[in-house]
Amino acid sequence: MRKKAQAATEYLIVLAVVIVIALIVVVVVGFVPSIGKGATGRASAAFWNSADVALKDYAVSASGTDTVIVKNNLRNQIVLTNVVVNGVDLESSTSTLAVGGSKTYTGSIAACTASQAFAYDASIYYQDSATSAYYNFTGDGTKLEGTCAT
Repeated sequence: MRKKAQAATEYLIVLAVVIVIALIVVVVVGFVPSIGKGATGRASAAFWNSADVALKDYAVSASGTDTVIVKNNLRNQIVLTNVVVNGVDLESSTSTLAVGGSKTYTGSIAACTASQAFAYDASIYYQDSATSAYYNFTGDGTKLEGTCAT
């Protein structure tokens, strides 16, 4: 009788471990939207902050005053031609960014509701001053994600 009880206990322990691992996988992958939402926003921010031409910081607000900070992480000076977020071009003419330099854009990107999540496409069209080559960085499909401010 002791062996049956031991086998049943071992079975229940193994089953509990498998269920815990499955729950961890579900949360990490984001199949439960309310649980994984914060992680995708942080991953998006980390990606855009470390890009060659980075969106260092951004804030979209319900009031319509939105801010995007672009930073040059390249080894050469660049000329920004277009900075497009959610189809809105924030660059009115052209701007030159030195190595490590940044520029702050303010405007209205989109209407959003306070405390609601957003996900917008972003692209930065620029020219490398050293080579005169033009580039269009779209984030390889990574959207700008976050929560709408008040």
